[in-house]
Amino acid sequence: MLRPASTRWFEVLCPRRESVRTVTELARTGAVEIEIRDRVPADFLVQHLSEGLGAYDLLRSRYGRYWDRGRLRRKTLVESPDVVLERALARIEAWRHEADPLIDILQSCEEELTRLKWLAQVIGKIRDSTLDFGAVARSGPVLGTFCAVLPKDADPHLPDWVIPRQIPWGDDYCAMILGPRDRLDAVKHLVASVKGRVIERPPWLKGDARDSLARIGARREFLSTRVVHLKSELDTLFDEFDLSDTLGEVAGLAWFADHVGCLERAGEHLCWITGWTDDLRGERLEAALESSRTRALLRLTKPPPGKRPPQILDNPPWMRPFELFARAFGVPGGDEADPTPVLLVVVPLLFGYMFGDLGQGAVLVGVGLWLQRRWPEARLMVLGGVSAMVFGILFGSLFGREDMIPALWMHPLQDPVTLLAVPLIFAVALLSLGHLLSGLSALWRGELKRWLLQDLGFLVLYLGLIGMVLRPGLGWVAVAGLVWYLGGAFLVHRVLIGGLAAIGHLLESGMQILANTLSFARVGAFALAHSSLSVAVVTMADSAPLWAAILIMVLGNVVIILLEGLVVSIQTTRLVLFEFFNRFLRGTGRVFRPLPVPPAVVQEAA
Repeated sequence: MLRPASTRWFEVLCPRRESVRTVTELARTGAVEIEIRDRVPADFLVQHLSEGLGAYDLLRSRYGRYWDRGRLRRKTLVESPDVVLERALARIEAWRHEADPLIDILQSCEEELTRLKWLAQVIGKIRDSTLDFGAVARSGPVLGTFCAVLPKDADPHLPDWVIPRQIPWGDDYCAMILGPRDRLDAVKHLVASVKGRVIERPPWLKGDARDSLARIGARREFLSTRVVHLKSELDTLFDEFDLSDTLGEVAGLAWFADHVGCLERAGEHLCWITGWTDDLRGERLEAALESSRTRALLRLTKPPPGKRPPQILDNPPWMRPFELFARAFGVPGGDEADPTPVLLVVVPLLFGYMFGDLGQGAVLVGVGLWLQRRWPEARLMVLGGVSAMVFGILFGSLFGREDMIPALWMHPLQDPVTLLAVPLIFAVALLSLGHLLSGLSALWRGELKRWLLQDLGFLVLYLGLIGMVLRPGLGWVAVAGLVWYLGGAFLVHRVLIGGLAAIGHLLESGMQILANTLSFARVGAFALAHSSLSVAVVTMADSAPLWAAILIMVLGNVVIILLEGLVVSIQTTRLVLFEFFNRFLRGTGRVFRPLPVPPAVVQEAA
């Protein structure tokens, strides 16, 4: 678990006419990244179909909302891409001939429904006002009216020969505009130029406001029924022209063109599908090829010379949420240690120490358990909450109160020195562990001798300096570490200038690790802040009547959980990334980027 795993090079030999289907099936595993070998003949399988695929994309952008109502079926793609695309475009064109008149009527009905919806809102605003909508409806033939809804800060500069009557309309400006009928088009253009909406009264709408609302309601009901029938007719056409199969096949071709493009030619009728997989035993790839009944041969082998494998973090599922921290820093290289197993302990300890409360920690556990079904990373909240509960028992804190359960260790505000000192001791242990992990990386790189001669001496020097603070008699350890480091640097470089550079590095690294150590004092400081805020809430509650005390305790704990939870999470992340990781992690690994999953379609029954 400590060492990242390298993905394996895979090679699949298959017929050219089945290559698109084979790649699609492999991609459905989420375990392959396509990469062809250097200096080999490339086979651009669908490049000559770019014009046809472009035509499909245009059709998709226009008719996609109607196609998405159906269910796409994924058939076994036994024919060549040329045949599939040609047949699909012909079938879509035949469908268009029948569907376009229905779509035109459908869109007209939907547009009228939208206009009537807005008009009903306008009439509803003026129904009980002094404005006589019946008179508006009877206007003409010289005068005309329309309604305009404008953004609040818009100024369309309406001409003097129109009369606007404002209508209450929330945050926007709405007005009924009266003017010469033959000149109103110019006013409508002014409204549209400031992103306003023009709402017109249809000629059939007569009567006062109440009669008009009744007529609009009847018309909208008729149009809604008509829309349902039209969509049903389009669904019938979708099935009659068998677009479920056709679009399912073309969607696969379009996905291949976007995400793969070319493969490696292996002759006139064969091609290679090559790349990297995180299925280290090939079991998922074998199962995918077998279930799809493709005529393909799979082998896992050594990568070609010069190819650098992507790295993956090989951790159990319950540990993977903690990979979030390492991935934020970059993927560890093959010669770097994966800190995930260490973070399984470190992150909850840091979080719980700063957020120690039994009740508030239980709330985080409950929320984390509820969220982890949709967001696996919420397990971090669960473990952080468990740690907060443990420290809450040690600190004797339950929803901010320290008078309900006994403290098994201490009350933070009663012993602030110990509370601040413990994180510093923890920092020394954690930073030393980080230094040892750098030694593990040196072992994997074949540089263990250099690390033992020089870097291990630096670790001894650091521990010696820390020991001097606790016990002045341990100064000899720091001296031994300094001699060890300088002597090792001379043995490694064997030149004077190399030794001088090592001294400069020693000064820089020494100042850095001391700053890293002192930075952990913030853990105790935030633990004190959390306790102080809880005491403030409890003090206010104790001085208030019972009903107010309950309200203060509930709202106070909600604020503490939200505010302190966010702040403590940020501080934990900062300490891990910038104080711990910089001891050993560089993030030099290549990221594994598997092919995206092909379009989601319904599998055809066998």
